Order: sequence, then structure tokens, then C-alpha cells
Amino acid sequence: MEEAVYWDREGSIATITLNRPAQFNVMNTELSAGLRKALMECWDDDEVRAIILTGNGKAFSAGGDIKFFIEELGQQRIVPSLEKMMPILHAAIAMIREIPKPVIAALNGVAAGGGFGLALACDFRIASPQVNLVTAFLGIGVSPDSSSTFFLPRHVGLAKATEMFLRNKPVSAAQALDLGLVTAVVEPDTVMDEAKKLADELAQGPTAAFGRTKLLLNQSLGSSLHEQLQSEARSITLSMGTPDFAEGIKAFMEKRKANFKGK
Repeated sequence: MEEAVYWDREGSIATITLNRPAQFNVMNTELSAGLRKALMECWDDDEVRAIILTGNGKAFSAGGDIKFFIEELGQQRIVPSLEKMMPILHAAIAMIREIPKPVIAALNGVAAGGGFGLALACDFRIASPQVNLVTAFLGIGVSPDSSSTFFLPRHVGLAKATEMFLRNKPVSAAQALDLGLVTAVVEPDTVMDEAKKLADELAQGPTAAFGRTKLLLNQSLGSSLHEQLQSEARSITLSMGTPDFAEGIKAFMEKRKANFKGK
């Protein structure tokens, strides 16, 4: 039986692939656990300096596993099943935000429901013109999950997020680009190439400082100005004690491109 999630590394770039193509990479406990495991391994691998997250087949992820939901409803165990799965999925989503490496979602197909939330948690999103983003949750009579109510209002504002959730209409790739929900829209057969090009650019950067920047941005969502200034002061002081800072200053003075090592 194939793994629900697998990953590989090429140079300094890791690619994590959701691998339930026949089911459009819908989420169950196995996929959630596999994603969390892959992210943990990428976190621990010092050679990994940028991560691409994508789906095998025609979808990024169509969200929750409806067949699984129906089966669990029939057995009257839907609540305990979700109580088991959701902490695992949520831990993986939190890890995307907390991992000190940039994460790029390569959207090769639909991102709906939990898949939409998963994509929003990433640092960048490269999409095919054929991609639709769908909140989906209210279409089956449930409230949103998978970080979507946290990230969507921060991307598009409260009014637009409310409309997207309550009206539950698909957003095209072009509309998503206008809304700032995706970083770029490229031809379908170039999505992974463009994601790899961006990953390569980022992997050559000061990736340790990228990690501190992600942490600061995460903290900013719940900090006062004074708290954020204190966090920035601590972070920049740490950064100035690193080899990458010394290299960056030297490269600036010598008017050349810095050779950062991510340290």
C-alpha cells in the first residue's frame, strides 16, 4: 500500500506530495499523520532550505474525505473519529507556519475545504489557471476548519472572507490572484517548474533569517506594537551574531551577491 504522503529532497529543496490521487488527495487520519511526519523530517534535515507542498494527480486537496465521513456517520462514531484526526491535521498546519523554512504550495488542481486552509497556511502559492479555491465547509453544513477562518480574513478582509464562506462559491485562479490569495498563476505544465524556481531562489537566501521573519510575522497577528518591537529587537540582535549577517555585510561592501549558508 502506497503512503498517503511522501517526500524527497533534491539539493536543498524538499518536495512533500499528498498521495491519494484517486480520491483527489482528500484528508483522513493517515494523510494528516503523513503530512505531519514529512514536515517534522524536513524540519530536522539541515540540508532542506525550502519546501514545496503539492498533490499527486489532478488536485492539490479536495478537503475532507466525504466517504470516510459517511462511513463514520453510519457507525455513529464520527465525533470520536474527528477528535482523533483533527489534532494531527492541526499540528501539521501549525508546523507549516512554525517551520523555519519557506513553504511553497504548488497548486496543481482544486484546493477545497481543508485543502484550501492548508494552502493558505503556506508562505507562497503558485497556481495553474485551472485551479479553483473553494471554502466548501458550509456546503455540507459544517463550520470552517483547517486554519481557514484564521488566514482567509487576513488575506482578503473580514467582509470578503464572510462572503466566501457563506456563499461558498469557487474562486478562480485569476480571481485569487487579484485577491492576493495566490502568488502567481502560470501555465498548468509549469506549476512545479515555477515552484522549484522560487524554492531555489529562497534556498539561496538567508534561510535562518527567513525562519526568524516567519516567527515575527506569526507573532505580529496577536501582539501590540510594543511587544512586536521587543520581538524584533531580540530577533535582529540574534541575526547580527550569525555567519549569514557577516557574509551579507561583506557582500554589500564588495558590491557582490551574498553567498548565504542559512546559518
